[in-house]
Amino acid sequence: MPERDVGRVVGYALGTGLFALLVYYVAAVVRGPEVEYISWNPVHAAVLTVLGLAAGAAWGSRRALEGWRTVEVVLVANLALVFGLLFLGWAVVWDLAKPLNAILPGLRDAVYGFWFIAAVLGAYIVRKPGAAIATETLAAAAEFLAGGEWGLTLLLSGLVQGGMAELVFALTGYRRFDLPTLMAAGAAAGVGSLVVDYLFWYSDKAPWVLGLMLVFRILSGAILGGWLAKVIGDALHRAGALGAFAIAQEE
Repeated sequence: MPERDVGRVVGYALGTGLFALLVYYVAAVVRGPEVEYISWNPVHAAVLTVLGLAAGAAWGSRRALEGWRTVEVVLVANLALVFGLLFLGWAVVWDLAKPLNAILPGLRDAVYGFWFIAAVLGAYIVRKPGAAIATETLAAAAEFLAGGEWGLTLLLSGLVQGGMAELVFALTGYRRFDLPTLMAAGAAAGVGSLVVDYLFWYSDKAPWVLGLMLVFRILSGAILGGWLAKVIGDALHRAGALGAFAIAQEE
């Protein structure tokens, strides 16, 4: 993997994340008395930093996409279409899981991780910069076009979830695609998902509830987004369907 591609993704991600945090700190703390409607909030700081990390990873991986082979582009597009429709169906599971919150606030989020699987599976098969964010964002777009109930917010969710997963692979230099790395990518996507949902739906939740939601999303992302992606990818490889991709060539 070219070092410039790895460095670009990591550099853009960390730089944008730190820049977002710095801007918020200056506005909320340094200029706080002059800007009364902005005050320092640790949750808001974390949200802005994660958004910056995801956006930076997305922007940093854009050039690497230019070097993809046609077969890789077609694969990612097909994965995105399939999982976009599966994501649409997973909304039924999400609705059925609603009573879980009566047992423990945030427990419903234990089923959320399936919505991250496209990012991890795409990266696991293609193993190139941009695979995670491209697959997840396109899958979110497919879900939106198929009538997803959350509308255009799906596109932002896909971008941030894919960007956070992308950052994990970038930090390994796109050299590690073992189970712990895949589970870490799924967990990172879980963090990104809650950031977006906090902006649109959950800003009124108590911090302890948000904390429980985050824990369950991280666990769900690691299992349903990471472990399950490896199971599916390995099954496709054993079936002989991925002989033209890095998952087979590296083995």
